[in-house]
Amino acid sequence: MIKATFRLLSAALVMVFMALPGVIRAQDQNPMLQPLPVDTAVRIGKLPNGLTYYIRHNEYPKGQADFYIAQNVGSILEEDSQSGLAHFLEHMCFNGTTNFPGNLLRDWLESIGVKFGANLNAYTGVDETVYNISNVPVARESVQDSCLLILHDWANDLTLAPEEIDKERGVIHEEWRRSMQGQMRILEKILPDLYPDSKYGHRLPIGKMEIVDNFPYQALRDYYEKWYRPDQQAVIVVGDIDVDRIEGKIKEMFSSIEMPENAAERVYTPVPDHKGTLYGIGSDPEQKNLVAQMMFIFDPIPAEIKNTPAYFVNGYIQTMISSMINNRLNEISSRPDSPFAGAGVDFGGYFLSSKVKDAMSGSVASKNNDIIVPLQALYRELLRAQRGGFTQSEYDRARSEYLSSFERIYNNRATRQTGSFVSEYVKNFTDKEPLPSIETEWALAQGIANNVPLDLINRKMAEAVTPDNRAVMVLMPEAEGISLPTKEMIAEALAAVDAETIEAFVDEVNSEPLIPTAPVAGTVVATTENPQFGTIDWTLSNGAKVIVKPTKFKEDEIIFSAYAKGGYSDFSDDYTNTILFLSTALPARGLGSYTNTDLSKYTAGKQVALNCGFGNYSRSFSGSTTPKDIETLMELLYMNFKDIEFTADEFAALQTAYSGFLANQEKSPEYIFQKNILATLYDSPRAQMLNSEVINKASREQTIEIAHAMTANAADWTFVFVGNVNPETLKPLVEKYIASLPGDPKTAVKKVEKYNPVLFMKGGDKTDSFTAEMSTPQTQVAIIESGDMEYTPKNAMLASIAGQILTNRLIKTVREEMGAVYSISASGSLERSGLNPVSIVSQFPMKPEMKDEVLSFIKGQFKEMESNVTAAELNPAKEYMVKAFTANKELNGPWLSAIVGTLSNGVDTFNGNVDTVSSITPQDVMDFMKAINAQGNYRVLILDPAK
Repeated sequence: MIKATFRLLSAALVMVFMALPGVIRAQDQNPMLQPLPVDTAVRIGKLPNGLTYYIRHNEYPKGQADFYIAQNVGSILEEDSQSGLAHFLEHMCFNGTTNFPGNLLRDWLESIGVKFGANLNAYTGVDETVYNISNVPVARESVQDSCLLILHDWANDLTLAPEEIDKERGVIHEEWRRSMQGQMRILEKILPDLYPDSKYGHRLPIGKMEIVDNFPYQALRDYYEKWYRPDQQAVIVVGDIDVDRIEGKIKEMFSSIEMPENAAERVYTPVPDHKGTLYGIGSDPEQKNLVAQMMFIFDPIPAEIKNTPAYFVNGYIQTMISSMINNRLNEISSRPDSPFAGAGVDFGGYFLSSKVKDAMSGSVASKNNDIIVPLQALYRELLRAQRGGFTQSEYDRARSEYLSSFERIYNNRATRQTGSFVSEYVKNFTDKEPLPSIETEWALAQGIANNVPLDLINRKMAEAVTPDNRAVMVLMPEAEGISLPTKEMIAEALAAVDAETIEAFVDEVNSEPLIPTAPVAGTVVATTENPQFGTIDWTLSNGAKVIVKPTKFKEDEIIFSAYAKGGYSDFSDDYTNTILFLSTALPARGLGSYTNTDLSKYTAGKQVALNCGFGNYSRSFSGSTTPKDIETLMELLYMNFKDIEFTADEFAALQTAYSGFLANQEKSPEYIFQKNILATLYDSPRAQMLNSEVINKASREQTIEIAHAMTANAADWTFVFVGNVNPETLKPLVEKYIASLPGDPKTAVKKVEKYNPVLFMKGGDKTDSFTAEMSTPQTQVAIIESGDMEYTPKNAMLASIAGQILTNRLIKTVREEMGAVYSISASGSLERSGLNPVSIVSQFPMKPEMKDEVLSFIKGQFKEMESNVTAAELNPAKEYMVKAFTANKELNGPWLSAIVGTLSNGVDTFNGNVDTVSSITPQDVMDFMKAINAQGNYRVLILDPAK
């Protein structure tokens, strides 16, 4: 199939590949199969024992590095009696090693600002397990060496102490309890149907609890010794480090690890081809939606071909196919008579077996209690594309978007973040994904996109939909009015679509100008410079303000925000349903005569995003673009202020899709708990959970009225641009598209005069309990302490620090010692405006029988932190924040957030933040806790399983 594809490619494209720098051109060999040069900036090596390493110097973020170890080991390697051991072993890597016994590994990393969960983590897949220590401050070489020593211990020196294994059984059981909800229970039942006679049907990484609870200690040690070995491991270090030095240390530390004699062969379990269609059909009382997936399964490109132009051509074709089909599906979903709530198509691995089988997968969600009609509609669109192909205009837009996105990545190559490099190197090791330089990739992308004809795309689409090697998966709630279809019913429904005469797609494009009448430009009437943030500030003739901060952090990035005080709090209760639906509806808005679908076509090939958000007491827009596309952003911004619109059909389609989608979610324990939390803590109907009844009562006319009211006076607003923006280029655009907006400084909202208490959370010291039916019993808990506090930089940091210290205490006791939860945390925050703006929140699921013990402990910690906070607890939080604050100085996003935040209440928390956090003492934290505890607003909300 691959060779047939390449015979159709033009000679021009072949010449592009022949001209790529560094390509080794073997005589008489197809240039499409010539190996591509590996990026010379990454050093790749292999030790004599078989361990692979990747090292790269990168200074974004400066002074930090990531340390990873990837293992080509996962749950597929387990025997039936070992189900869950691969995942269990991952947990044990954080519970003691030879050089870091007990909790020393986590404690030491926390002491240098590396936080468990955020920077220290791991995941176990079916075919791989990957561990990471990320965003490590590496100014000291001893820190680099210690992180490498941790990777070494994970590779070969776990202690696997019996007492630690026994403690971790409870933690993993709670992880299973949390994950084994509706969808996961269905998957566990139907996987054998999707993988007949294959281990993939029985190897979910979480495993079987009867094995997790009872396996002998030696079983875990045996699995570790068998599979954690050098030939299946790769060490990856990327960041602000000396490559030569790190390579030397890797050789020094890891070369002594012995490769076992007569090591078991690492076999990638094959998934056999099959005739016809496999069906996995299941239901569960806690499944939230009716969803289906149709998969067309095929063999992946062989590893030896991945590092060739052929692989990139194949990927491009798949990207074009999925992009064009998804645009069609999105257009259908915007109609009130759409047969589905949403649908999409993508190419990737076949479910759990991504290493050995690929698939074109189409997914669809129902908006009512039927899944047959949505599945038929999805299949019909796949057949429409297969039989009738794509149009040239569709392809032009998809290709333009592809090139524009790639160009942005290329232009930002000099400031690429470390994490993106690490991800590529992990995939190279686990999946043999190629590693050409960005320069080579960009040349490839242009050559491919400009030379692959539409005819080839259509031929590949015609081959993609097949009668064999197919699979259909259906997941449904168990509820009144919903019937589970049989595989015979689905087969008959799909056969009926096969028999249809399906007309070719007609691409309709709005050819009217987005802005029907050219704006009458205003002027900049005053210019000042603000040394606080290094900005240029303009006052416009209509009263609007503009703040510009030019930076060079990213060559091809401009980010934007607009902020105004005041919101819809004064709208009457008649608008309640519309206000509750507003944030859901606004992303689907149109502008003037352009529907949301029209706008997607209009912006194809332009790197532009613009979002809006309206609240009770504030309004905002946020967006991003590139220097090349900034005028398109300004056009969209202008029309968002002039004419946000929804057609009657668009709004009805939104209501139908979301109300149907939510109807079954409303029966889930998670929804019930959140609904009860809001109903208990807030008196206002505007602060309640969105539900299908509310959606159906929302008004299109009111939505448009609110949107227009929020944008009626440009003098309310301040517009902020941060990034690679030239003020001289921006100024005429500002005058044309912002200064031209209607604005009246005399009536502008400058401050919020009064807050309505009913719109804010109630206080008090109280516990409220609820119940819900659950198939897997677990108790859900939300603890919220709130209060009043002056907004200062120090108080905002103290709120965050208090949450971090409490989190560590909860992890060590509730998770590690009690084994009552899988994951638990607390967060502290101080809002810039509103009533009772300070809060500490902890929400988590847990083992029901330990509820009283856990709640008593947590309440005791809130009290204890009034008088007992140590420097040993405080310093890791400060280190973490200093690390983040330092890195943020080189990023556009934090600068934008700081400027906009200061607009809201005049307090600058950005400049001088390192000095502020460094000055905080344990006594400051204790005083903070005294102040919030003294206000008596400690609320506990509990959802128990119904008996």
